Formats: sequence, C-alpha cells, structure tokens
Amino acid sequence: MNNENLRQVVDTNSRTTCQELAEMFRMSPETIRLHPHQELEDTCIPNCECFLSKVVQDIMTDDLVPIITMNCSYRGLRELPSSLPNNTRTLHLEGNSIASLEPLNNNPVYESLWDLYLDTNDVSSIDDLEGSFWLKHFREFSLKGNKLTKIPAYALDNALLKNPNMPKAVRLYLGGNPWRCDCIFIPVFQELVLQKYATQIKDIRDVKCSYVQGDENSLMPIIDLSRSSVCRLPPEYSLQEGLDLLNGILASLIVFILGKLAYDYYHFKKTGRLPWIVTKMP
Repeated sequence: MNNENLRQVVDTNSRTTCQELAEMFRMSPETIRLHPHQELEDTCIPNCECFLSKVVQDIMTDDLVPIITMNCSYRGLRELPSSLPNNTRTLHLEGNSIASLEPLNNNPVYESLWDLYLDTNDVSSIDDLEGSFWLKHFREFSLKGNKLTKIPAYALDNALLKNPNMPKAVRLYLGGNPWRCDCIFIPVFQELVLQKYATQIKDIRDVKCSYVQGDENSLMPIIDLSRSSVCRLPPEYSLQEGLDLLNGILASLIVFILGKLAYDYYHFKKTGRLPWIVTKMP
C-alpha cells in the first residue's frame, strides 16, 4: 500500500477493538480491516511482541487500516524474521546478532515495512540492498552500532533519489560504526551521502572514523574531514623522498652513460674499431 494513500487517524494500542474504532468514526466494524487480536498473536514471531500502534485511513477507499509494530529486540536472533504479521510497518530488532540483510531484498513480506531498527547487531555490509524495492521505499532505517566500514554510496544515493518518502519522512541512522576513513571511500561518502542527505541522517555527528592508533582522524566526525586529511601519502612515500629517489636514478644513469662513453673511447683508441652500435647506424 502506498504511503501517500494513508493518513493517520488515531494512535491506539493493542486493546482497541474493532467495535470501539467503529463507534469512534461512526462506521460499521466490517469497514475496518483490522485483525482480530487472536490472529495477531498467532502470526507474531515467537518470543516477540506485536501490537497495534495506530490506525490510518486509506484515502482511496476510506477504509481504516491497522498499523502493526513488532518488537523482537534482544531476542538472540541471528537472521531477519522470515514472516511478519499483515500490516506490519515497524520492526524493532535491536540488540541481536543479525548480519545479513538479504531478506529485505528477496522476501516480499518486507516490501510493506516502513521502519526498521537494527541497532547493535553484526551488520557489516548493506550491499544486499543495492537495487532493492525496500531501500527505495523505507521511511526509517537505523543501523547504529553495527560493523559497517563502508557502504555503496552511489547505490544509496540512487535509492534515496527514487524514494517517494523523501525528503520529510525519511530518517537514517549510521552512527557508532567503525567507518574506514581512506581516500577511496570518504570523499564519495561525504559528497553523495553525508552532505547531500544531512537532513535525513539524524546522527550525522556520530558517524565517525574508526579508531586507529596514531591516526589524527581517529574518532573524528566524517562530515568534518577535509579531503587533504584523508588523501595523504604514507610517510615512507612522501613527495620529497620520491624526488630523492628519482634524482638517484637519474644520477646513476648519468654515471653509466659517462662510463660507457669512456670505455668506447678507450676501445676505439686501442683497436681502431668503432662501437657496435655506431656500425649499425645509417
């Protein structure tokens, strides 16, 4: 269901019944597409909590639609759930051991999910989301405290450009990850993600370089880094030392040429024969 076709009607809770909602809006209970609570309990993932967080109205049909939130935080999960209750729009998965995001790309139950919270998991890559329907339609995506060192900046930029929830409804959280601050990743990450979507990245000051002993950029906010601070030659390959190496090579060539010239002159004076290379010249 398209987000643009929905408008919030009321915040509610799991104890709100169809009859109560019907009386609230003077509608028949049959027009409210709301799961019986028993069905919601039956379709909820074991050990997780599912509840009705709000009710919205489909402006195309005037039906009231339930918005379900599922909380599976700190449940020891190692992968994304394979199923969700119908109309689940928000999923909390903080504090688990989830590493792969592939189900967001190939499991259709996630196409209608708006908000996903994956803080403090083991996610080290979002490459599986490149070109996915979900990445082009999400509202909130939180990856705080994971193991991300880099992300496909071009793919994320392309997805956000196509996201119909932009710019006001999209929220992205990327802080607390050990970002790799090198000359290959950082300039593109800054330009296509951090600077371009600074309004959407709500924890932008917490997006920092990983700690590297002796590196002046360690734990620095990436948004503040200059290109010159990350695009530097290591000390052993400094410009001065490079020039010194080149000068040494040129000096060696000069000595070799002078030595060869002296040898050829001596050989000519002694034998009267020209050097071999001279005899081959036209």
